[in-house]
Amino acid sequence: MTEKLYYQDPYLFSFDAVVLDITTFHGAPAVVLDRSAFFPEGGGQSGDVGTIASVQVYDTQVENETIYHLIKNTDELQKGSTVHCSLDAKKRFARMQAHSGEHVVSGIAHRLYGVNNVGFHMDDTLMTVDFDKPLSKEDLSAIEREANACVYRDLEIRAWYPDNETLASLDFRSKTEGLRNPRIVTIEGVDHCACCAVHLRTTGQIGLIKILTSASHRGGVRITLICGICAYEDYVLKHEHTLRIAEQLAAKHNETDIAVAKLLGKEKQTRWLMQQRTEQMLIYIKRATDYKNGNLLFDFSGFNPDELKTAVLILKSCCSGICAAISGDDETGYYFAMTSDNIAVKDHTKTVTAALDGNGGGRFDVIQGRLRANRDKIRDFFDNYTVN
Repeated sequence: MTEKLYYQDPYLFSFDAVVLDITTFHGAPAVVLDRSAFFPEGGGQSGDVGTIASVQVYDTQVENETIYHLIKNTDELQKGSTVHCSLDAKKRFARMQAHSGEHVVSGIAHRLYGVNNVGFHMDDTLMTVDFDKPLSKEDLSAIEREANACVYRDLEIRAWYPDNETLASLDFRSKTEGLRNPRIVTIEGVDHCACCAVHLRTTGQIGLIKILTSASHRGGVRITLICGICAYEDYVLKHEHTLRIAEQLAAKHNETDIAVAKLLGKEKQTRWLMQQRTEQMLIYIKRATDYKNGNLLFDFSGFNPDELKTAVLILKSCCSGICAAISGDDETGYYFAMTSDNIAVKDHTKTVTAALDGNGGGRFDVIQGRLRANRDKIRDFFDNYTVN
């Protein structure tokens, strides 16, 4: 057994210990110490990283009460030696902020709406939490407001082992039924939850709690949550982006949504005008095109797939066979669209795409897709393809 210093003091980020063993953990080199402040992966929280002497610890795991510090190379360590150990304090503290924040959010969600946390994943920036019932945006806003109010109240976060009598009367959250001698993390008036992870001393140290996204998930809802220093850094990044966007839009930073809406409105109007002009141009082309017996291919450089579709629908009466239009170049390939007034072009799709190294499909009267053949080959094909 390794003495678990992280339970005695979760803020102990450096310590001395004796190397008990240099071994492997599931095939990876690992060191076992007589005492450790490195928290091993558990309760949804990743294992700590840091250094033992000058050796990098990239993960910490536990098995049968023995803590394994995973390292790349064991050459610099000796069994029986005393070593100075240091955790990555910033990473550990951020993880404690995140995990304690998740307890606050899950406890409030359970108290206000009767939902249970049935899934939890935490990386070094974000967390996802799965609740077993749907929650509306208004519900989530209420949870977030109450969670941050708990931060401001700076409530004590207590980790303890209740006796059997107390445990029997305690209403606590747990994903596992029938836990023996569970460690309970309590935030009075907010949450009681069985948890093996390290936590902060008070809710005030969590800092900002922010629900970023939510989505339906297995009959309930999955939220993305961010807390503490990670939430601050996320805010700084997004604020910088907002300022740059505001500068480009010549708008106030708190009115970028209004400026973007105006820009989108102008862009929509521009697209409509371009569509009208494109259709007018196609009508002029139609009037100037002599009727052709057989297929007809138009090359419209710069047209997108929707514009190609519009083109063949307007120009299809210019020929008796397939009316096709392409846009692109020999290097990247071509978008194409084809239709006809007189034949079912769908029946010819496989022949066209096979001959021109392409793929495509569509409904009813218009087939669309991509062709990888060069321009000359495409033109020769439609000039010589006989529609039966």
